[in-house]
Amino acid sequence: MSIVSRDREIISVLAKIINIDPITATFYNENKLLHLDLSGLSLTYVPAELRQLTNLQVLDLSNNQLSEVPAELGRLTNLQSLALYHNQLSEVPAELGQLTNLQRLTLYHNQLSEVPAELGQLTNLQTLYLNDNQLSQVPVELGQLTSLQELNLSNNPSLLTPPPEIVSQRTSAILTFLRELQKNSTMRYEAKLLIVGEGGTGKSSLLRSLHNEVFDPHLATTHGIAIQPLSLSSGAYNMTLHVWDFGGQHIYHATHQFFLTERSLYLVVWNARLGAEQGRLDYWLDTIKTLAPNAPVLLVATHIDERPPDLNYPLYQNTYPQLVGNLSISNQNGIGIDALKEALSLVALKLPLMGQPWPQQWLDAENVLSAHTESYIDAFTYVHNCANCGVEENIANGTLGNYLHDLGKILYFRDEDLLSDLVVLQPEWVTQAIAQVLDNDVIRQAKGILRHADLPHIWKQDASGRPYERRLYPILFRLMERFELSYQLDSDLPEKSATLSLIPLLLPHQPPIPLLPWPNIPPKDQTQVEMVYRLNFVPAGIMSRFIVRTHRYNTKDLHWREGVILEYEGHQARVELNPMQREIKLLAQGVLPQNFFTVLMNTMDEILARFKGLTIRREIPCICHWQRKADDPCSRNYRYEDLIRRMEAQKYTIECPDTLVDVSVPKLLYGIHSSTNDQIIAEIQQNRQEIKRQQTELHKLDILLEKLDQQSELIGRNFTRQWNLMMAQAEIECPNTFMLLPSNNRPFNPKNWVSQQYQLFLICQHPHQPHPIEHAYSLRQAEEWWVSIHPWLKHLVTFLKFGVPMAGKVLGVALDEVDFKKMQNALGLVEEITKNIPQASSLDSMDRSTTIPVLRREQEVTGTALRALHSYLKSVDPNRIWGGLEQMVTPDGHILWLCAKHRQQYEAKPLSLQP
Repeated sequence: MSIVSRDREIISVLAKIINIDPITATFYNENKLLHLDLSGLSLTYVPAELRQLTNLQVLDLSNNQLSEVPAELGRLTNLQSLALYHNQLSEVPAELGQLTNLQRLTLYHNQLSEVPAELGQLTNLQTLYLNDNQLSQVPVELGQLTSLQELNLSNNPSLLTPPPEIVSQRTSAILTFLRELQKNSTMRYEAKLLIVGEGGTGKSSLLRSLHNEVFDPHLATTHGIAIQPLSLSSGAYNMTLHVWDFGGQHIYHATHQFFLTERSLYLVVWNARLGAEQGRLDYWLDTIKTLAPNAPVLLVATHIDERPPDLNYPLYQNTYPQLVGNLSISNQNGIGIDALKEALSLVALKLPLMGQPWPQQWLDAENVLSAHTESYIDAFTYVHNCANCGVEENIANGTLGNYLHDLGKILYFRDEDLLSDLVVLQPEWVTQAIAQVLDNDVIRQAKGILRHADLPHIWKQDASGRPYERRLYPILFRLMERFELSYQLDSDLPEKSATLSLIPLLLPHQPPIPLLPWPNIPPKDQTQVEMVYRLNFVPAGIMSRFIVRTHRYNTKDLHWREGVILEYEGHQARVELNPMQREIKLLAQGVLPQNFFTVLMNTMDEILARFKGLTIRREIPCICHWQRKADDPCSRNYRYEDLIRRMEAQKYTIECPDTLVDVSVPKLLYGIHSSTNDQIIAEIQQNRQEIKRQQTELHKLDILLEKLDQQSELIGRNFTRQWNLMMAQAEIECPNTFMLLPSNNRPFNPKNWVSQQYQLFLICQHPHQPHPIEHAYSLRQAEEWWVSIHPWLKHLVTFLKFGVPMAGKVLGVALDEVDFKKMQNALGLVEEITKNIPQASSLDSMDRSTTIPVLRREQEVTGTALRALHSYLKSVDPNRIWGGLEQMVTPDGHILWLCAKHRQQYEAKPLSLQP
C-alpha cells in the first residue's frame, strides 16, 4: 500500500471514530496529507491512528477536552506546527522534543504545571505559547532555542523562574535570563519590605529599632522615601530585606504608588496613643490592596509604652485577608522588637521570590552597584561595573538594567535621550528631590505653578547637604514628568521655550470658575456621551495623573484638584472626581464627541489599570428622557459591561426600570465600544453620499463634514489600537498600515498582477492626519506571499476606506491634495489585489463550524499575515528605519507608528531656566 493510500485509509478510519467529514478535516498538496485539523471536536483522547500519519506538517488538536497527549506524537517528525491550546493538559510528554522540524508549538490555556526540558531540543522552533497555565518555573534548557522569536509566558500566576519582571520584557529577555541561569546560578534570599503609615507614627524610629540602634526622640521626619538593608535569619536561612520607609505626609502618597510593588512584605504602622482612626488603617490597607492585592501585610502598633493598642484585629482580618499578623512595639524601650523580627523572618521566607535561583554574574553586578556611595553614576560606569562581573553590555543595558529598574533598585530610563546617561543608584535621592518641589510653599501659593527659574533655589542641596548640580535639573524635572507629577505650560510665543510648569497635586480644590450643573441634554445640533466610574476606593493622585496625561487638550487652563475641562476639535469635555462618593464622571459634547470621549475613557482606564485590586464599575446614564423629550433627566445608569453583553447577545434594547421605555443599546454604546464600528462605517458611507449629492444647507454641510471627520478618526483609532496592540503582544514590531501603487504608473492587470512591480508606502498613523511617508519600498512577491498576507489586506482596505479623515474636510485640511490622490489610487489598487488573490484551503478551513470563537480564529489568521508582512519589511529594510516612523505609546495607551512631526507632541520638551 502506498503512503498516500495509507494516509487516505487512516483518515477514513478517523472520520468514523470521531464522526467528522474528512474533506474539511484534511488538506492535500500534490496528493500528500500535510494538514489535519481536529480542533473544536470535544475530543477526550488522541486517536492512536494519528501516530501513523508521518507526513503531517500541521496538526491542530486545539479546543478539545484532552487531558493527556500520547508520547507517540513524537514520531511525527515532519511536523512544523502543533496546536494543543485550550485543552485540559496537566503535562506534555518529553518525546515532543523529538519533533526537530517543529516551528510552532501552542500550549496556552491548559493546566500545565511544568514542561519537559526536552523541549529545549526543538532547534527550529520559532513560536512557543505557554501562557495561561499553572507553571511555577520553566526549564533553563529553553534558553537553547536559538531560533525562537516568540515565547509567551504571560498569565502564569505562580511563575517564579523566570520572575515577572523578566517575563514582562518578552522573549529576548526571557531567553537571556535562562541562558545566564544555565551558566552559573545561586540561591537568592532577598526581598522588599515596605513600611507605610501616617506621618508621626514612628516608622523611621521603628527601622532604627530593627537595626538595634539607640532611640532618638529628635529624629527628623522622612521626606519622600528612605531605603536601607536589613539582615535577618530564620533557622538555617540568612536573608536580606531591602526596607523602604515611606514618608507619611499626604502629599507624598501619589509618588509612593510607583514603588509599592507586588511580591513584597508590608508593615502598616500606627500610633497606639493616637488610635487606629488617626492611623487611617483602612486607607493604607486599601492602598496596598489595590496595588499589591496578594502581598502579605503586618499591622504594627507603636508607642505602646504610652498607651496599649485598642484594635479589633479579627474584624480587620476579615475585611483584609492579606493581614498575616498584628504586633505591638515600643521604639523607646524596645518592647516587641524581637517578636517583630521573628515575624518578619517567618513571613519573608514565604515570599514567592525568596530562595529562587539567580544568575551569579547578575548578583555580583548588583552587589558592586550597591557598594557605591554616590547617588548616581553615568551609563558608561554602570556598564563597566557590570562588565567587570562578566555581564555583557547588551544584557546590562537591556534585561538586567530593566529588571533592576522594575524592582526599584535603580532608576534607568534608557528609552529617552535626556535620561539615558544617568543611572540612579539610590532612588530615594530622586524622591527627596521631588519632595522638595511638592513641599514648596511658593508653588502651592501660586496654585501649582512652578517657575523654572526658581529651581536653583528649590534644589539648592539634597538631604545629605550636597548641592544638586545644575546640569541635573533637566533630568530631575523630566523624571517628575515621567512620574506624571508635572507638565510644562506652553509659552505664549511659539518660538520660545516654556518657563512654567504645572504641578496638579498642588492645585487648589476650588474650580477656577463657577461650574454649571452637569448637563443632561446636549446643546442644539450636538450630542453628548457620558460615563460614571464607581470605585470601592479612591487611590491618591488619580486626577493629578489624568490632568498630566490630557494636558494637550487643556487649552484654557481650566483645572482644579479634582477636575478639568478639556477641548479637542470643537468638542468639549468635563472630567471630575467626587472623592466622597468615590466616583469619576466623564462627559463630552459636540457634533460627534465619541472620538474625543474614547481618548479620555482609554486614558482613565490606563491609569486605573495599574491598581490591580481596585473594584471598578463603569456605568452609562440612561437617555430615555431624550426620547421622551423630558426636562428632568432619568436617574438610572446601566452597567457598561452589561450593555456590551447585550450587544453580543444581539439584544439591542434595554428597558428603563423607571419609565419602562425601551432604550437603544447601540445608541448607548455608539462610538465608545468596537461593537458599533459597523454602524459608524455605515453612517460614513451615508454621509459621504449626502455630501456628494450636495443637497445639504451650508450650515448643515459644515456639521456633516465635521462629523464625518470625527467618525473616520474614530474608526482609525479603533483599528490601530486593536492591531498594533496585537502585534506588540506577538512581538511583531513593524508598521502595519501602508498603501500600494504600481511602479512606473502601470495600470493594474488582473491577468498578470502577481508579476507586476509595486511600490509600498508606509503610513504615519497620526489619528487626525494619517499620511504616507515619502520613502517607498519595492515590492514583487510570489503568489504564496500574497495568499499569506490576504487576511491583513482585507483589514487594510477598511482602514484606507473608512479610517482616514480624507473625505470629511475640504481637501488640503485633512490631507494635502497629492496625498489625497495617492490614498485614493492606493485604495483602489489594494481592493483589486484583494479580490484577485486566490483563497488557500487553509484559510477556507476557518469557515467550518467549530467551537473556536470567530474573533480568535481571525486574530490567528491575521497574525500569520502580519508575520509575513514583518518578514518582507525586514528583508527590504534590515536596519528597520521604516522611513522615519517610530513606535510611540500615547497617554491613552494607544500604540502608534508616527513620523517625526507627529511624534513631537509626545516627546519631552527642553527645560528652560530663564525667567
